[in-house]
Amino acid sequence: MGRVIHCYSSSSALAPTDTLVRATQDLSVRPAALHDVDVVLDLLAEAAAWTAEIGHGNWPAPFPRGPVAANAEAGELYLASRAGEIVGTLALQWRDPYFWGEAGEDGRAGYVHRVAVRRRCAGVGIGAQLLAWADDEIRARGGVVLRLDVVSHNAPLRRYYENVGFAHVRDVAGEWTSRDGTKRAWQTSLYERPCP
Repeated sequence: MGRVIHCYSSSSALAPTDTLVRATQDLSVRPAALHDVDVVLDLLAEAAAWTAEIGHGNWPAPFPRGPVAANAEAGELYLASRAGEIVGTLALQWRDPYFWGEAGEDGRAGYVHRVAVRRRCAGVGIGAQLLAWADDEIRARGGVVLRLDVVSHNAPLRRYYENVGFAHVRDVAGEWTSRDGTKRAWQTSLYERPCP
């Protein structure tokens, strides 16, 4: 499984540790390697199927391997486990000029992408724990803000992030071109919160 970066209790963040030493309510987060990319893609596919099922599609299914593998190679991809079971994933990047423009390179923030939790583990605070872990990582690097983007039409996900302390900054739009030349418009909402 590799070195555990932090363990998080459902009640509060614990000190960094090299091994998972707490009970099953605790969450361990570790870097994902290239051999973990298929596990991450499975988590993203599960999340994409669920969001589509409830009428708020968020990601393509299957999610493209390239960006996920690039995050793994750059040390920006993470897996979360409880009691030895992988229950979630996220990417944490240190710049994001694509969505955030100049602000995306201001050195003040970390950028969370593709947060996903196994559906059978949803509703018990794992997403909030992953965001708390990201806050800690950002503070450890001298940052003060956690930023993310949400597909603008996904009202339930936008409400979730607002309920965990994120403020809407602005919406951005653009056009994406697939490998076959097909163009598709997109719109995303940018959110941020101070790292407590």
